[in-house]
Amino acid sequence: MSHTIYNDYWNRDKGNENLILNYPLNENSWIVELGGFEGWFTQKALDKFNCNILVVEPIYCEKLSKNFENTQNVIIECCGVSDVKKTIELYVDGDATSQYTKVSQNKIQVDCYPIEYFISKYNIEIIDLVQINVEGEEYPLLEKWITSDVLNKIKHIQVQYHDFVADYRNRKENIEKGLLERGFENSWDYDIVFSSWKNKKF
Repeated sequence: MSHTIYNDYWNRDKGNENLILNYPLNENSWIVELGGFEGWFTQKALDKFNCNILVVEPIYCEKLSKNFENTQNVIIECCGVSDVKKTIELYVDGDATSQYTKVSQNKIQVDCYPIEYFISKYNIEIIDLVQINVEGEEYPLLEKWITSDVLNKIKHIQVQYHDFVADYRNRKENIEKGLLERGFENSWDYDIVFSSWKNKKF
């Protein structure tokens, strides 16, 4: 099935209204948003739950910081996230900024940290929802998670997979198999639009 059809299904089902924040969260919950762009999802989550939100965004963090400077429960980390601590080169192209597409001449170096770094820094015991939209870096990120204990701290995973990464289909399938083996169940899947997973132990 083509990605266009999945996107049509997402729009038909009003995913941005009915699905993207359809989780049992409240003002005490933690959302960790990996790839915040300019803050659309952040604001939507804040309006609905008024919860704690940590946004990890390497490119548009200045605008995010300005937009949420008077919001005590929103934290902006101006860096990237990956499977390990490393420095990567990003090709800046709006919401399609990535190290994988290389379509832009504007490139910068970004320091990345594993999610455990942020969990420890902010003493987060449980992540109620982790939102992942990191333009290809979701593959090494989730491949690492399914072999580590960090999944024990996460209730819900919402991820956008991207199809411009080498062998993306097999990597996605292996990640999903790993999530199932670690006690997660799939709530819904719009393939390259968004997928949602729930940790059954919670």
